[in-house]
Amino acid sequence: MNKVTLSLALGTLFFFGIGGIFIIEYLQDQSFIDVLMRGWDIPFQLIIGLLAGMAASGIAMFIITRKFFKQEKKFYYNLISKLDLNLAGILILSLCAGIGEELFFRAGIQPLLGIWWTSFLFVMLHGYLNPKNLRISIYGLVMVAIIAGFGYLFKYSGIFTAMTAHAVFDMVLLLNMTKKRIKDQSAS
Repeated sequence: MNKVTLSLALGTLFFFGIGGIFIIEYLQDQSFIDVLMRGWDIPFQLIIGLLAGMAASGIAMFIITRKFFKQEKKFYYNLISKLDLNLAGILILSLCAGIGEELFFRAGIQPLLGIWWTSFLFVMLHGYLNPKNLRISIYGLVMVAIIAGFGYLFKYSGIFTAMTAHAVFDMVLLLNMTKKRIKDQSAS
C-alpha cells in the first residue's frame, strides 16, 4: 500500500469520524459515548455485522460479475488497481471506511435525515447513481437498499454492527477486485 492510499484511508477515518462525532455532540446534542455504547452487546454486534457484510457483498458480487456489468467492472478494477493494495492495505482501507463513514452517515446524519435519505445520499456521493449510466444506476439502487440495511442494523442493534458490515462489505469487494494482483504478489 502506498502513502497516498494510507492517507486516503486515515483521512476517511478521521475526517468522517470527527465529522460524525461533531454532528452527534453538537447538532444532535447527544453524547458520542452514549451513541457508541447503545445497542446489543458488542461481540454480538460484531457477529451480526460480519454476517450482514458477507450477505451484502454476496449480493453486490452477484451484480458486478454479470456480463452486462463487464465494462463497469473493468473501470473500477483500473481505478482500484491504482491504489496499489495488498492484503494489509485492503484491511486498513476497509476498516477506516467502515468506522469513519458509519460514524458520519449512520450515527451522525441518519438521525437527522432518516435511513432512506441518508442511504440515498451515501450512494449518490459514492457515484453509483448516474443518470448517464443505467448499469451503474441499477447497481446504485441495489446499493441504496444495502446501505439502508446497514442503517437498520445501526438503529436496531448498534453502531458496531453497521461498522462491521460496512468494513466486511468493502473488504470482500476489494479482495475480489485485487485478487489477481495479490495472488501475483504472494507468488513472488
